[in-house]
Amino acid sequence: MAARKHTAQRKRRNGARPHKIHLNIGTVIFLAVFVYLVIRLFLYFTETHVTSYQVVSGPLSSNETYTAIALREETVVYASDNGYIHYYTPDVSKIAKNSPVCSVGSSEEVSGLSEITDEQETEARKLLAEFATSYDSDRFQELNSARSSLENTLLGSSEQTLAAVGAMLAPEDGLVVYTTDGYEDCTVEDVSPDWFDQNEYQGQTHLSSDQVKTGEAVYRLVTDEKWTLAILVSDRQFAKLSTMKNIKVKFLKDGQTQNATITTSQVQGKNYAFVTLQNGMARYAKDRFLSVELVTNMNSGLKIPNTAITKKEFYQIPAAYRITGGDSNSFGVLREVLKEDGTMTTEFMELTMYADPQEELEEGESPAFYYVDMSKLEPGDVLVAENSQTKYTVRDTGKLKGVYRLNLGYAVFCPIELIDQNDEYTIIATGTAYGVDRYDQIAADASAVVENQIMK
Repeated sequence: MAARKHTAQRKRRNGARPHKIHLNIGTVIFLAVFVYLVIRLFLYFTETHVTSYQVVSGPLSSNETYTAIALREETVVYASDNGYIHYYTPDVSKIAKNSPVCSVGSSEEVSGLSEITDEQETEARKLLAEFATSYDSDRFQELNSARSSLENTLLGSSEQTLAAVGAMLAPEDGLVVYTTDGYEDCTVEDVSPDWFDQNEYQGQTHLSSDQVKTGEAVYRLVTDEKWTLAILVSDRQFAKLSTMKNIKVKFLKDGQTQNATITTSQVQGKNYAFVTLQNGMARYAKDRFLSVELVTNMNSGLKIPNTAITKKEFYQIPAAYRITGGDSNSFGVLREVLKEDGTMTTEFMELTMYADPQEELEEGESPAFYYVDMSKLEPGDVLVAENSQTKYTVRDTGKLKGVYRLNLGYAVFCPIELIDQNDEYTIIATGTAYGVDRYDQIAADASAVVENQIMK
């Protein structure tokens, strides 16, 4: 008996004992905080987030850039003999008729030159400084142009040079340019898509001491300040530019802008725009291809993202039924109501009444309809015109475009007037009744907001 009792006690000692969980207040608080954080993270990643956008003022920057070919009134002058060419006047400089431009001689060097003057030295330093400032290793041709300008400046107009044998005189007044490329005789009637392939472009810069043969080009003379830019455009661009007669052109090379006239034409199934300028030719006389921006969007106003725009449905109330009343002379309508005794009467109902900002009105003209929030009236409500027995039954609806303003901490619908739009942004008018102003905060994505939603 004693043995069995001893065995039972030993089994109890050696057997598995249940583990007790000891909970304290710290463990409970930790678990509660952990569960709360998990729930908050889940809600954060599953709910729709509202991003605000601050309304700014400015133009709609959707002007497109183009590659243009410059067409000018210009004449190519050719060498009259074999030999070495020597230029006497700086590149891209005005020259009078019968003034010496260059000569073709048997020697590679020009003999009998006078000493360099202070004016020539100053001009040479200026050319070198300009070249150093604008140097681009990817445009090696500019090095030849700079060299040509420097040589021509240092040669100057000494009496010995001007008396050189074989001096070639300018056939008429114009601008001397020491580059030729084969486009000199081209006009807008000759335009072709092949012109715009810059990989095939072969321009030649002519330098002093270059050897030439009779009949080879030595310089070109631009004889008119008026010039034209030929631009190959798409169907969409063609349709837009065809509605314009005047345009502003921005040259991306130096940021300069000029006013110009514009015409469009289709040649052999291709669309072209021709921009005619009356001045500024000398600045770009050495350039055949120019990157330009045609300023077609001149409208300015409040700039908002397209995603902020939404539509809201309202009841349409004819303008004749809007009256002023109440203690504050606010706007509203007269609505028929049924009294307890079964008779009909009218009561003034104050309402926020929107006009359609997109409706085109003459000065002093009233809109055809006002728009009233659908939560304020019921379909079938009867409105009475002031000082008249004319009645209108509420039923027709219409939609207004607008945005949700968030300034007050909740979403408020504000109607807007659209002025211009591109793929990303819209320009809206300022001063729209019940609209938005500069620096207002609006919902960047209207689809993520419902009216009167409280912002967190």
